[in-house]
Amino acid sequence: MKIHKDVDLSKLSCMKIGGIGQFLVEIEKDSEIKDLQEFINQQAKENSDKHIPVVFLGEGSNTIFSDEYHKKIFIKLKQKDIIKTYENEEFVNLKVSAGLNWDKLVEWSVSNDFSGIECLSLIPGTVGASPIQNIGAYGQEVKDSITNVEVYELETGKFYQISNQECDFSYRNSIFKENIGKFVILNVGFRLSKKEHPTPTYKDLSLYFLNKQTKNPTLKEIREAIIEIRNQKLPDYKTQYNCGSFFQNPVISNELAEKLIKKYPDIPQYNAGPGKTKISGGWLIEKSELKGKDFDGIKIHSESALVLINTGKGNFKSLEKAIKKITGIVYEKFGIELKIEPNLIK
Repeated sequence: MKIHKDVDLSKLSCMKIGGIGQFLVEIEKDSEIKDLQEFINQQAKENSDKHIPVVFLGEGSNTIFSDEYHKKIFIKLKQKDIIKTYENEEFVNLKVSAGLNWDKLVEWSVSNDFSGIECLSLIPGTVGASPIQNIGAYGQEVKDSITNVEVYELETGKFYQISNQECDFSYRNSIFKENIGKFVILNVGFRLSKKEHPTPTYKDLSLYFLNKQTKNPTLKEIREAIIEIRNQKLPDYKTQYNCGSFFQNPVISNELAEKLIKKYPDIPQYNAGPGKTKISGGWLIEKSELKGKDFDGIKIHSESALVLINTGKGNFKSLEKAIKKITGIVYEKFGIELKIEPNLIK
């Protein structure tokens, strides 16, 4: 376990915004969790505070910090193992360390011809962050491949598994997102298929393979297609500081969707389950004439309106103002409240 003091948090966020964090603790193996607990208890005792805030970090692709000094303990998990726990002719079960880069897992699964997460290629972040957001793209959600999540509960000091059903997954949400700081996610269990994978039906992918005249794309071809499509649509966070899709695609009632479709026939829509419709948040922002707008250093991407970019002049206050302005304009025009995806740490 490594402990760093007074860390520049802006370097730990892909948005490059943030003040100073009092402690950053790096965990290199699961057995060090008990040492972490002792350190947390020690700090609480020294500061006469039984509830010293604890924040778990991935690769900074979904976290933005306020500009103040944070009297918190920030934690990064460094384990990066992929372990087969069971395999038969139809599927393989995996136990994957939370610290592994998510796309490394997707790359590994595709290279081994295991299907289930190939459409989640190039999503930034770690394996441990994937169940928190229930990441999804191009017709796949990670919840459909997760079997369980191994956690350490800080309050009780207990290790245990949370089953898929107990994770309470929903669109971009989970029990972990609803209880930030309660659990240390150590490992995530996956079940991937070895059977023939289905042909992608998501619009962008279907058009891609139609243009390529590819009828039955391989997993490798699907992954390569998604990487190409994402690179065309989304800015590189290394050169244009961003956290990917900043706003969620709203899920609304079928009744409201029907009213909007009558008024705006071109609005992109998708079935989101019984009585619900998912619509494009990017379309709402674009139709509000906000695409490409700059709000004191926080700019809406000129290609993908769901993405906010820190031009290098933005800070947390300008980000908050931009969020308020954008969501306010969209709500005034469409009566729909946009929700943000990243975790804002204040």
